[in-house]
Amino acid sequence: MRTASKSTKIIVVCLTLSVLGAIGCATHTAPPASDTAGVPSTVMVAALAPAPPPEPTSEYRIQSGDELHVRFTYQPELNDQIPVRPDGRISLATTGQIIAVGLTPAELEKLVESKSSGRLRNPEVVVVVTKIAEQRVYVGGEVRKPGYVTLLPGMTPLQAVVQTGGFREPAKLDSVLLLTPGAGNKFTAARMDMEQVVADGIPERVRLHPGDVVYVPPTWIADMDIVVDQYVRGLIPALPRVGVGYSLSQ
Repeated sequence: MRTASKSTKIIVVCLTLSVLGAIGCATHTAPPASDTAGVPSTVMVAALAPAPPPEPTSEYRIQSGDELHVRFTYQPELNDQIPVRPDGRISLATTGQIIAVGLTPAELEKLVESKSSGRLRNPEVVVVVTKIAEQRVYVGGEVRKPGYVTLLPGMTPLQAVVQTGGFREPAKLDSVLLLTPGAGNKFTAARMDMEQVVADGIPERVRLHPGDVVYVPPTWIADMDIVVDQYVRGLIPALPRVGVGYSLSQ
């Protein structure tokens, strides 16, 4: 009887181990499917998937096509409702033509006050953006259809390029330029290696902002100082000259 009881216990233990082993095998995650290039499809999807929603920011920078209400607190007869022209400028009676694109409303207020101080005593100005223009970025260079692309929330450079029909054959993907406008007509230029995104499925970290320029060159760019002024500025006549006062970051 003891021998039979011992044998029964051994059988129960073996059955229990077998069941646990089967459950463990069933819970293993199947390896990701690969596409024809041998890159896991889950990685490729990560690179092309919609970006997470951008973090809210309190600073809005004026762009071409916006409409502004410029109010003079102590001289209401000078109040004006004006559009921002394609060249990025506005025109006021007290300032003449001034560049508004790239400035926040607060920065434009200070600029108008400074420019108006020669004609007005202690001017106080309030700028309100009453209409926001369509958010756009420009994609140029070696893409199928260079031009403006409507900016969607969280849009990445590759998603913008896809909107233009994709890259052309001569495109140098590891030397793509991102030109970002800022205050005071200054631009920040950076190089992006988009070959890693397209070939290896590396998720994009860059998110585009209104007025950005994505430039896809045909060859490696050694001197971004030259190409920004010589090529990118020539793509969009409305862009201000960037040969002076812009900063570069690799």
